[in-house]
Amino acid sequence: MLGLPEEFTPDFIARLEHLRIKTRREYAGLGKGSHLSPRRGSSLEFSDFRHYELGDDFRYIDWGLYGRTDKLYIKLFKEEEDLLTYIFLDASGSMGFPAEDRKFEAARATALAVAYVALAAGDRVMIRVLGGAGTPPKAAFFYGRHRIVEIARQLGALIPAGEVDLAPALAREMVSIRRAGKVFVVSDFLAMANSVEQALGIFTAANMDVSAVQILGGSELDGQGLHGDVEVVDAESGERLRVALGPRERERYRQTLQRLSREIRNFCFRRGLRYGLYTTDRNFHDFFLHAATGLGLVR
Repeated sequence: MLGLPEEFTPDFIARLEHLRIKTRREYAGLGKGSHLSPRRGSSLEFSDFRHYELGDDFRYIDWGLYGRTDKLYIKLFKEEEDLLTYIFLDASGSMGFPAEDRKFEAARATALAVAYVALAAGDRVMIRVLGGAGTPPKAAFFYGRHRIVEIARQLGALIPAGEVDLAPALAREMVSIRRAGKVFVVSDFLAMANSVEQALGIFTAANMDVSAVQILGGSELDGQGLHGDVEVVDAESGERLRVALGPRERERYRQTLQRLSREIRNFCFRRGLRYGLYTTDRNFHDFFLHAATGLGLVR
């Protein structure tokens, strides 16, 4: 539909329209919106009092407080602004393997679904791609739901490739970010757990509200094809290694992959980050709509 991935059926788009991004902190935006900002403004959300000064609007005087203290105080309210949403999409070589799992396609659909939720709610979205072959979107904000077609076209031209060390890559991306906001990191997170924790910790140190979405392949999790004498190839570095794999080694592989996901999930819960796991043998619509609340998307 309109150049969007096949996951974007009219029914799915209609359901995305009813979602919005919720953050655990308040962030300053770039324009009017529906999210509370730390700035003072004219919303209905009370913030504080200050002493009346000549020229202040009489409508904001708290007459009840005046009656108790015999002093004039002005009510201050919070501003409502748009939310700056940053989506980091892993396009490294491991996202394209195994090819039959279509991990990168699932990650791209996830990024686009999050972007559409933000754009439809009047928020601004910046897409940053880590690795990959092709021309990624520029480091600028998209605004307006119609821009989802442009984002989809740009992401659709990318091919997963190359080696990405997540923590240094995200640290470099932080240089271009001038304002804090909501962050989504979409990746398979196939690295040592402490490296993933370091990568996600970059955003928490910058007071960002983070959601981590891990994408793993169904056959990848099951270890399909890992039996007998096989040549194992690192999808990012190209390093090759011949190994003999039996049932015991295959089970150990599965347990290691599952343990990595648990460690990342537990780290996120301990640090107040949001986490979601999508395996490509599941229905994408069911995953995204059911995991929405856990990822910080509310109706």
